[in-house]
Amino acid sequence: MKQLIPYLTTDHCKEAVDYYHAIFGGEIKNLQMSDGIPGFEEYPNKVLHAEIVVNEQITLYLNDIFQTPVAEGNSVILGLEFDSEAEITKVYKALAEEGSIEMELQEAFWGAVHAKVVDKFGFSWELNWEK
Repeated sequence: MKQLIPYLTTDHCKEAVDYYHAIFGGEIKNLQMSDGIPGFEEYPNKVLHAEIVVNEQITLYLNDIFQTPVAEGNSVILGLEFDSEAEITKVYKALAEEGSIEMELQEAFWGAVHAKVVDKFGFSWELNWEK
């Protein structure tokens, strides 16, 4: 296996792409819209596929919900490992700002700083920095 890439499906994909790009940085690549694509006429202005390439190890894929109802965020937990306390603190605050905190950013029994946050789109994030 080469890489695991989380694929986030939401009903607000364009907003989610901007949101995660603002938090994690990187580059938005391969943003494909439904407009003008045969078979997607009834879904105007929806995102078929988007990629946020944060760095060589982290890429997020996103798309809009089309036909299948999805309970947003409740079936995926995204785990992020950080390089520094400053980095984990910054991302924790950004995700929690319009989301909810399930576990405060704190010292964990395994010798790390850890938190769990549900962002404004309903996706759960486990944040971890090994000291």
